[in-house]
Amino acid sequence: MRRNTATLSILAAWLLAAVLFGLASAQTATIISPQEPRTLLPHFDLLTLTHEAEHLIYDCLVTIGPDGNYQPQLASEVPTTENGGISQDATVYTFKLRDDVSWHDGEPLTSSDVAFTWQVITDPDLPVPSRTVWDQVERVETPDETTVSFHFPQTNVSFLAATATDSCYILPEHLLAGEDIVNSPLNRQPVGTGPFLAAEWSSGSFLRLERNPEYWQAGQPALDEIIIRFIPGSEGQRAALQRGEADLLLHMTSADLRFVSGLDDYQVVTGPTHAWWMFWVNNSDPMLSDVRVRQALAHGLDKALVTETVMGDIVEPLDAVLPPSHWAHNSEVTRYPFDQEQAAELLDQAGWTLGSDGMRSKDGQALELEILNIAGQAERRQVVQIVQDLWKQLGIDVSIKEIDGPSFPPTMIEGGFQIAYGWFGERQEPVFNLWLGTNWQRYGNEEALELLRQVPTVVEREDRAELVRRFQAAAADDVAIIPLAPRPILNAVNKGLGGYDPSLAGSLWNAGEWTGR
Repeated sequence: MRRNTATLSILAAWLLAAVLFGLASAQTATIISPQEPRTLLPHFDLLTLTHEAEHLIYDCLVTIGPDGNYQPQLASEVPTTENGGISQDATVYTFKLRDDVSWHDGEPLTSSDVAFTWQVITDPDLPVPSRTVWDQVERVETPDETTVSFHFPQTNVSFLAATATDSCYILPEHLLAGEDIVNSPLNRQPVGTGPFLAAEWSSGSFLRLERNPEYWQAGQPALDEIIIRFIPGSEGQRAALQRGEADLLLHMTSADLRFVSGLDDYQVVTGPTHAWWMFWVNNSDPMLSDVRVRQALAHGLDKALVTETVMGDIVEPLDAVLPPSHWAHNSEVTRYPFDQEQAAELLDQAGWTLGSDGMRSKDGQALELEILNIAGQAERRQVVQIVQDLWKQLGIDVSIKEIDGPSFPPTMIEGGFQIAYGWFGERQEPVFNLWLGTNWQRYGNEEALELLRQVPTVVEREDRAELVRRFQAAAADDVAIIPLAPRPILNAVNKGLGGYDPSLAGSLWNAGEWTGR
């Protein structure tokens, strides 16, 4: 009996050591995200941080590396005119798919999945918030299981960009065809072809993903597990970094730069981007439909005050509707320098006169504006409060409404706002989703929008740039939106996280290559 007891003790100790060794050797990375996705079924949510999470679960036909060049992903090679993948007139794009890719449930990926994805994106009965470029495809052909061709009625130079970022993720036809996609279980239990499997989603807390052992990319993923924690406020994010609980904090605010720089184990990495902060202006709102009111708001906004204080003086104020980092940026658009006297004069001209109480009204109606903002980030709150105060000085009754991130896109789509604060990013080869896709600002200058519709049909880049610059000039004259400043993508990265290398495709595009601490 004594010998058996000793043997059992030794065995128990050995098992405990094995478990501890397994835990210690498991490669896990923890990511902090300021926002939680509304769904993980691609194409139904416009939040950038939703797209980031989807990068772990799904693949695109091609992607974009840190050098800005396209790289094959589900496609065996990037189509070009040289290899015959793109027709000489850029009306046909043909992708040859890898033949060794399986969905997370074991079913093989085929060209039918790609064609089905296009059908979903362009289905007018589905609440897809953006169909830009995909809706210009005339037809899709699948001559065999590894070949898919997209046909356009005219030259289109923007399609590769569409297949590489944001709206690029391919969907599983065998799980979604004929189903109620909007209410599909795949919203919460996604099935992709990517390097990680969605294992557990605790609403308001975390998303846990496990290594895909059958991933098509040899040797990937190196990590066994990725955990995305949803922490919306800077206070909680800072506490997690101080305790060393995170490998990556996505989209940190500039207000946290000094804090993160003071942490020995972390560094700030800036991701490449063509993004900018701005105020969406609902051009169809009765109080904002007069361009003089929009011009007054632009003159009444002290952009330099915001950039020099809240944004830490790391960016310059922006006037164009495309940031300076982009090759088509127009630096010579109409500017609206901070000038409250000019702003007041414009409001007077528009019929909004000051009353004895210092507030403006017209025909017995008060000039009231509401700024919509995503809650949870101190920097965003500070910006809208500054703007609220500046516009109140003009005699405008300004209020702030804060909602959670997942509710923001549906609210904007429905037009349930007057002014909204946020940011938007354009692609290297622009597809103008802000204007031709979502158009949350309800910009109706058809002559200006037609300039953008022509861009994909023009082969020479400089000729395309001229069209985009002309559009920026018109949008600035109309004050279609109020640009504020470029938005750098700032991520706090633990120095022990290996392989992290953000690109225009996103911060998590190459998570399969990461190694843990």
